[in-house]
Amino acid sequence: MLILKEIKPRAPSCSPGERKVGGNRRPRSWTICPVCLGIFPLPHLRRRFCSYPCKVTAQATGRQTVRRTIAKARTAQSLLRYHVQAGNIVRPDACEECGATDRRIEAAHFNYDEPLRVRWLCVPCHRRWDKSEPKQATIIVQRREKFTGRKVERG
Repeated sequence: MLILKEIKPRAPSCSPGERKVGGNRRPRSWTICPVCLGIFPLPHLRRRFCSYPCKVTAQATGRQTVRRTIAKARTAQSLLRYHVQAGNIVRPDACEECGATDRRIEAAHFNYDEPLRVRWLCVPCHRRWDKSEPKQATIIVQRREKFTGRKVERG
């Protein structure tokens, strides 16, 4: 958040050595509203929006979707992780699709009913393959508003 400070010039009668008695010494602060991009004075530094309608607009734009992995996929991933850590399956250094060695290599399941039958792909190739052949491993549990945390109707 950008905060702009108002600089008050000293009165000509005031010498630099004199100390001011009483009053608010903090200069007035201004900031820019992230929604309407208007400059407004800050009554306190916690304020983010210039008005209530701007706050409501910002809350309506940020939605979160909560997804959960299905049990069959979690079981397959856990079983494969166990076999890799035990040394029964060796994680290769290169991607099977593009041959990249400088990226992280992940196991991509063909089918979660066969947990040890996998392709070893780099992250971009794995995402591309999952988009082209989705296996419905995650489901949408609920959608929440980003700022308030209230549940939103599915739709």
